[in-house]
Amino acid sequence: MGSLGTGEILVIAVVALIVFGPKRLPELARKAGEMLAKAREATKSVTSALDKEYDGITAPLQDLKSEYDSTVKGLKDAASTATGFSVDMSSPRPAAPSESDTPTASDDDPSPDASTDTQTPPDDDTTPHDSVSDPETDS
Repeated sequence: MGSLGTGEILVIAVVALIVFGPKRLPELARKAGEMLAKAREATKSVTSALDKEYDGITAPLQDLKSEYDSTVKGLKDAASTATGFSVDMSSPRPAAPSESDTPTASDDDPSPDASTDTQTPPDDDTTPHDSVSDPETDS
């Protein structure tokens, strides 16, 4: 739905004039204007209350951010003084090594049986999921 054009407003005015009559129309228009003003005032008060609440919530966060920024600046200064290098902490952390970068047991141990599974199964036949009862099978 878009805004009303001049033609639509004219049609609405003519219909209102016919339905309510020329004597009652100014009174209705005045009341409609008063209701619109009250609605705007209520909207403004709700908006200002929400803005105050938002500012009250975000003020401690802004304080923490400024404290964090000053701490990071101090750490950068200390690190560059201690090492003689400038430290750039604005870049994201390096990515975690991928699986191809991590060594496996077969890479460390060149023996031929390093790739075979030498674990033996437990002696008893129960597994942890067997001890849990299933409501559909318990009757």
